[in-house]
Amino acid sequence: MFTQYRLKVILVLLLLFFHFNTNAQSNKKEVRKLTDEAANFFRIGKSGDQEAFIKALNLFLIADSLQPDDPEISYSVGLCYNHTDQKLKALPYLEKAKTGGVKYPDLDYYLAVSYHLAHRFPEAITLLNAYKKNVPSDKQIAERLIYNCENGIELVKNPKEVKITNLGPNVNSKFPDYHPSISADESTIIYISRRDSTTGGQIDIQDNKFFEDIYISNKANGEWTQPQDLGNGINTESHDGSVGLSADGQELFIYRWSKENHGDLFVSDLMGTEWSAPRNIGSNINTKAWESDMSITPDKKIIFFTSDRAGEGGRDIYMARKLPNGEYAKPINLGPKINTKFDEDAPFIHPDGKTLYFSSKGHKSMGGYDIFSCTINLETATILTEPVNVGYPINTADDDVFFVWSADNKRAYFASEREGGYGEKDIYMLERTDVEAALVVLKGKILNCNLNSPITGKITVTDNTTQQVIGIYTPNSSTGNYIVILPAGKNYGVSVEAPGYVFYSKNIDIPFLEHYQEIDDQICMEQLKKGTKIVLRNVFFDVDKATLRKESEAELERLVELLNNNKSIRILISGHTDSDGNDDHNLRLSDARAKAVVDYLISKNIAASRLASKGFGETKPIMANDTPENKQMNRRTEIEIIE
Repeated sequence: MFTQYRLKVILVLLLLFFHFNTNAQSNKKEVRKLTDEAANFFRIGKSGDQEAFIKALNLFLIADSLQPDDPEISYSVGLCYNHTDQKLKALPYLEKAKTGGVKYPDLDYYLAVSYHLAHRFPEAITLLNAYKKNVPSDKQIAERLIYNCENGIELVKNPKEVKITNLGPNVNSKFPDYHPSISADESTIIYISRRDSTTGGQIDIQDNKFFEDIYISNKANGEWTQPQDLGNGINTESHDGSVGLSADGQELFIYRWSKENHGDLFVSDLMGTEWSAPRNIGSNINTKAWESDMSITPDKKIIFFTSDRAGEGGRDIYMARKLPNGEYAKPINLGPKINTKFDEDAPFIHPDGKTLYFSSKGHKSMGGYDIFSCTINLETATILTEPVNVGYPINTADDDVFFVWSADNKRAYFASEREGGYGEKDIYMLERTDVEAALVVLKGKILNCNLNSPITGKITVTDNTTQQVIGIYTPNSSTGNYIVILPAGKNYGVSVEAPGYVFYSKNIDIPFLEHYQEIDDQICMEQLKKGTKIVLRNVFFDVDKATLRKESEAELERLVELLNNNKSIRILISGHTDSDGNDDHNLRLSDARAKAVVDYLISKNIAASRLASKGFGETKPIMANDTPENKQMNRRTEIEIIE
């Protein structure tokens, strides 16, 4: 009986051994088949086919699940991850390969890359020092990564205080969302998304993702609205990417790829509520090389863009001025202070008109692209300060690129793949407290005073000291919304003109502004009719005199133009003072100042019969004379249409 029992046990064990041995042999064959096929795809990937790397990775992962203790397979999985945009996932596999005894020379390098991305800089440096001894031909590559690690160690020691917030499910989706552009008042965000609603519904075989389309979201009551596809006039069945937005949100710059030109830049204008068909920005900018990622100054006179045409390195940053005919002049390379032998990309000229942000793999980068800032003189294209790394954790060991900064310089919008996101890449907002821009954002609506309806007019900003026109802006024709950026350091005259209306003027004097300021000014335009009054806010006199200052010329020339364009009107020019000083003196001074304006107009061939003047002294204040600001409002020159 005992013998029969033993025979049964032995028989069962033999059957189990045969079963497991057969399965093991079967597994080995399956694993060998998978790894051979994966290796073939990997070789194809090295010729430039990114999709082949992904196929190789998926096959190696299956092989790893069947044979998890094989360090060679772990090495292969790690190697594949290092050739995708998920490099950090290589780390546990490469560590497993290292402890498992894999001796390939490049294992130290790829594991060092993973340690570097994980901000384990000392471990990366140790491996890189070993690697450059074992593979002397790659010494320069290893030393560059060691340099990045050393920069990373220093930057991580002094982190910036920042808060990072996901923009939420109204903006972000389960698909990749990235490359944001914002208007200066942060009310509009335009970005790229690869959703299943893409125009044409096609998938790019290179990465197995839907083609890129451009989407827009607006902020209402502090929340981002559901994004809208910009439509078939903008989005095509191929890739369409938004790469820049003017400060007023009225001009959108678009990147389009083609086999012939690799990549070109286009611009679309917001015409009321619709975007115009994109037009090529010209052969001086677009070449047979690759052009992309641009930014435009708030006055729309200068653009910055990236190109890989022959220059300082691979990708360089260029600057070009807009000509009087609306075309762009031949661009200039910003030179070695910005462009290194490595790649530079994603320029962003801040609304302050002097701070240039850009991404670089050179300079003191902690790895991949880092964000840098410097000061530039736009008149001479001179880089005034050395580029400075904006710091950790804004910058990481991975690529940090396509950041756009708010007008007050305290926030940045960017895309990142982070834990807790809604999709592969999401758009985030970064907030910091240590930097503030010195400028004024003037925004609001331009409306008809009586009908409260939007007016399509022209906003002209003049430097009152030099009489130079700083910029000409057009409000949105559907909403009347406008945004004008005024950097500190000047006395500005702001004039709004529209056919059939008396022009409106405003003075903003900010020579010593040290902080960001936002002025929300709803401008009410009066029609040309009897009884209409306007204040000439940019007419200035010497202290306690009736002598017109040079700063008044631009405003008075607009009055000349108004009178020349409307031959039938007759105006009264009135002078007013505050309550300081002697009443009789104020009355005489205001009368003399009103007459000085009449004399100027007569000198410009305006008939004296169309002009009348009167001084009212302090008798008609528009504000209480109780503060310096109110007194300044009361010291004014007005015109009234009397016929």
